[in-house]
Amino acid sequence: MAVGKEFDVIIVGAGPIGSATAERLAQASLRVALLEEHPRVGLPNHCSGLVSPRTLKLAGIAEETVGLVKFDCARVWSPGGKTLRLRADSAQAIAIDRPRFDQILAERATDTGAHLFLNTRALRFERMNGSVQVEAQTENGGCHFYAPLLIGADGANSRVARWMGRECEHEIIPAFKADIAFQGAGTDSIEIFVGNAVAPGLFGWVIPLPGSVARVGIGVTETPRRYFKAFLDMVQRRFGDFAIQEQMGATLPLGPAQNFVGERVMLVGAAAHQTKPTTGGGLYFGLRAAELAAATAIEAAECGDFSHHTLSEYERRWQRLDGQELVYGHWLRELLLKLSDGELDLIVQLLGIPFLQDLTRRLGDIDYPSRLFEKLISTTRNWTAATKIESEQFVTTDV
Repeated sequence: MAVGKEFDVIIVGAGPIGSATAERLAQASLRVALLEEHPRVGLPNHCSGLVSPRTLKLAGIAEETVGLVKFDCARVWSPGGKTLRLRADSAQAIAIDRPRFDQILAERATDTGAHLFLNTRALRFERMNGSVQVEAQTENGGCHFYAPLLIGADGANSRVARWMGRECEHEIIPAFKADIAFQGAGTDSIEIFVGNAVAPGLFGWVIPLPGSVARVGIGVTETPRRYFKAFLDMVQRRFGDFAIQEQMGATLPLGPAQNFVGERVMLVGAAAHQTKPTTGGGLYFGLRAAELAAATAIEAAECGDFSHHTLSEYERRWQRLDGQELVYGHWLRELLLKLSDGELDLIVQLLGIPFLQDLTRRLGDIDYPSRLFEKLISTTRNWTAATKIESEQFVTTDV
């Protein structure tokens, strides 16, 4: 198909969320242009690739196709070296082959009828004559795309979001990551490191893969390279010598999502900050948003109305579906940021109490942490109230 022709929808970004949106739109017989700035979908890989089993189910991808390791436990290391082993009744996380995951979704989109343009970098956007014009650069020179609707699925540093004037409304955490190969066994569980000396503003992680390989990284509110060497030294002390295979910088967009719709334009996934405020992960919530964005776009196309008012139905649906969970996650993040290293040590120690461990085992969920923390808070309140009553009764009897 010749570059520059008109489409019904232009999607910038052929990551998993952009491709999932494109597939649903193409299924509705809309002409979809899917623009990807890299020569291959899924590469380079900036994601640690840790997802919940429900994410694969939502994506419609079999675990055996992309799954590498399943985890039913993780270990949290406090600033003072205390550890908390978190266990669940079933696998809560799966390390996946993220490039392959992305490629499968892009292949499905094109099989359905979407037009994928690789090596196509969207540079400028303009509303004109009832359409949005996208000026792009390809390996063969410049070109233009036209459509009544533009969807930005271009990640944390979204150009579409900047064009909308939305880029300053959300928090973005810089991260630095590496793939390493342990000389020995390394570790067999997910390792999480917290503390202001390790990773101020977020945390550090180790995700083991088959063959004594692991994905490691830190997210911090300051320059991550400043902390990364010390973090690697700590990983070496804990789990043994290793060789670095590859390292790279990345960005983690933190939710909650808001104001991601405009006149003839919508944002989806990381571009809209439909991501967990506690970790920056966004595949599950992004895929759910893709369904809502596509449904709203199809309705807008049917009535020929791509106004802000009509497209705002997408945002209303999103807020009803998942908005509150991300608001809760933001509140939890704000709470954690206020804790000193000593308080983090104490919390890790307290969460090791057997009945709290049991709550974690039964209610722990990497997509919906609110379910666990709401129960922890209510249980703590009830326990505190009961302790106070017993104390008062004891005092009264003693007198």
